[in-house]
Amino acid sequence: MKLLYPFIFLAVVAIGGCTAIEETSKHAMETGMYRVSSENNRHFYTVVEADSIALHPVTKTKSGWIADTTEGAIVHLNAIDHYKQQIKFSNSSFDLDVMTILFKYRPYTAGFPNQLNTNFNAAEFIGYRTDYYILSYEKNPLNVYRQRINHFAYSLGGFVGLGATTINPFVGNNNIQTEYDGVVLTKGVCGLVGVGDFTFGAGVGFDNLLDKNRKFWVYENKPWVGFTIGFNIN
Repeated sequence: MKLLYPFIFLAVVAIGGCTAIEETSKHAMETGMYRVSSENNRHFYTVVEADSIALHPVTKTKSGWIADTTEGAIVHLNAIDHYKQQIKFSNSSFDLDVMTILFKYRPYTAGFPNQLNTNFNAAEFIGYRTDYYILSYEKNPLNVYRQRINHFAYSLGGFVGLGATTINPFVGNNNIQTEYDGVVLTKGVCGLVGVGDFTFGAGVGFDNLLDKNRKFWVYENKPWVGFTIGFNIN
C-alpha cells in the first residue's frame, strides 16, 4: 500500500491544478525569447502564430532586451511540397515543481544490508530549467510535408520536503523501545527531465528524523539515491 502513496499524491495535485496550469503549460511553445539553432544559436524575440514563427533580432541593453521589429525572418509552418530544415528553439528559466521520491536506495550501514524504501514523501523542487522545442517536417505518402514541434526539457536543482520512515529498535541500535512511523526532513539535489508538465529524474539526498530519537537512527544524515517523479507548477 505504501508504494501507492506517491501516485495518489501526484494524482491529487494534478487534478487540483489542472485548470490553472493548462493555460501556462511549458510544453506549448509560446511567444518569447529563444536561442535559434538555424541562426547560430543567437537570441531572437520569437512571435509564435498559428501558421508561422517570426524571428526578430534583439539587442541587449542595460534595461533588458530590445527587439527590432523592422527586421527578421519568417518560418512558415505549413510546408506543402518542399523540404524544410529542422530548427531547434531553446530558452531557460527558473523552475518550480512538486515531486515525490518513488524509492530511496540506501547503502549498507551499521550492519544493515542495502535497503530499497518506498515510504510516503513529498517535496518541492527549485532549480534552473532549459526547454527545447524542435521544429521538424515529415513527408506523407501524398508528398506533402507536415510540421511538428517536439518538446523536452531538463532541470538541475535542489529539493526539500517531508516524509515518513519506520522507526523501531533495530534501526535505533536497540536504544528505541517502540515501533512507529517517524517524520523525516528530506533534502538533496537532483536532475530532472521534463515531458509535458511532468518531470522524471534521479537525485541524491539525506534524511533527518524530526524527533528525539534522531541521535539513535542509523540512517540519520546518511546519503541515499532515489528516482523521482514530479509536476511542474510554474
